[in-house]
Amino acid sequence: MFLLITRILLWLLIGILLYNLLVRLIPRRWLAIVGAVLLLSIIIVNFVEPNTTVVSPAWSIISILLRPLGLSLFLLFLGVIRIKKGGISNPGPGLIWAAFIILLFSSLPVFAYSLAQAAEQEAIRVEQQRTEICEAECPTPLRPLRVQSAGAIVLLGQETTEPYLPYRTQIQLTEKGNRILYAAQLYQQGSAPLVIVSAGPRNDLEGPRERRIEANDVATVLQRFGVPRSRIEIEPTGVDLRTAAVQVREILTRRGLADEPVILVTSAINIRRATLTFANAGLEIIPRPTDFYTFQRLATPKRRLDVADFVPSVKALKVTTQVIDEYLASVYYFLRGWLAPSIL
Repeated sequence: MFLLITRILLWLLIGILLYNLLVRLIPRRWLAIVGAVLLLSIIIVNFVEPNTTVVSPAWSIISILLRPLGLSLFLLFLGVIRIKKGGISNPGPGLIWAAFIILLFSSLPVFAYSLAQAAEQEAIRVEQQRTEICEAECPTPLRPLRVQSAGAIVLLGQETTEPYLPYRTQIQLTEKGNRILYAAQLYQQGSAPLVIVSAGPRNDLEGPRERRIEANDVATVLQRFGVPRSRIEIEPTGVDLRTAAVQVREILTRRGLADEPVILVTSAINIRRATLTFANAGLEIIPRPTDFYTFQRLATPKRRLDVADFVPSVKALKVTTQVIDEYLASVYYFLRGWLAPSIL
């Protein structure tokens, strides 16, 4: 921790020194133009090659402004600066109020779960068709959900497990770990004879690459839930949906299963984007969502509104951020042409 803080402070010092030097050598107007060009370049390069080693961290910082917490902090910072400068019709208080409202609504469970329900509508509809529990008349499926003849179960395992560090007694599951349990359940039910685990390396860790690949940990957990290792195929490069879809297609082609339907297991929030991305790669997908946040209104038991739903919480802010991230990612995939026409 001490070394990390030292590095951060050192980088901040270097940044301040460089900024002061550039301000002295380059007029502010030209410096603003250079900054705008640099920012635009990062956006363009990230659009074309989102996993570039240098650009990806820079985009992670810039994209903070697109999330509720980052945007609120930015508006709060601007508001404080404007108040200090003073002047007639000072916009500072307005910016602070805007930051407060954004952060408040994003942190309310009733608001967060309403957003999540809108994002999970496709997943809800898929499960309603499968179980025939619909709030109104069940919509007619655009195509049959052929579970029995599926060639493989594809488990999108990125961020489903915690790093297996030496002092931890077992592989710990994250809140997305339900995907692993559901994939094992589908295998035990005979839905498909093969489970393909797509999960790339943890880039925030150092050490041998083989030990950083999350798919290996996911495969270990699957074995503990009764899936034989000989029935598990590892796809170790799937850091995003597009990469996972392309690599899974190659695995299925190599095994002679490319023309078979594939069961896709992922979270309900991103099942639509995942399904359309894999369909765009030429695969016939049977979506199997899990990790639902919302309840079916006609199901039992039902979730009722409580006072706590109107009290801000960190969990609600996280849910809101996940939904916004998914919408932004869907827009990006649409612009890149990585989404097939709607098949759900």
